[in-house]
Amino acid sequence: MVEKPPKPPLSGIVYGEIAYWIVLTGMVISIIGIAMYLSTESNYIDSSCLLSGLWNGADSGTIWKECAGGYEEGNWYLKRLSSGDGVAMLGIALSCLAAVFGVWGSVISMLKSREYIFIVLAFIVAVILTASATGLISLKH
Repeated sequence: MVEKPPKPPLSGIVYGEIAYWIVLTGMVISIIGIAMYLSTESNYIDSSCLLSGLWNGADSGTIWKECAGGYEEGNWYLKRLSSGDGVAMLGIALSCLAAVFGVWGSVISMLKSREYIFIVLAFIVAVILTASATGLISLKH
């Protein structure tokens, strides 16, 4: 008699599906942005300057200063969605949010299980991830 493998919990399936599709969408958006970046000259960051700086081993501060005219804090790409680098960064940011959306979906699906300790722990993780994604928690001082 062959044993059936155990079924994964619903919360794990929900998390995995949400995270998978969001990351996949973010990757497609990033690839479109990279194609735009490499095929046009109207980018926020000068592509030839960026690529030569990367190949020459320049640090990120130098690259931002020389290739973009300075460093902008926060979601600079939202103001530049008409440029390839803005679209590529939007895809990267979306992919980074996959865990946040996935864990909230997981918390909601756990409510069916009534295993309250896991619900509380997942909720704490969801709050920490959300606070980190919004900038309320930062590693900078």
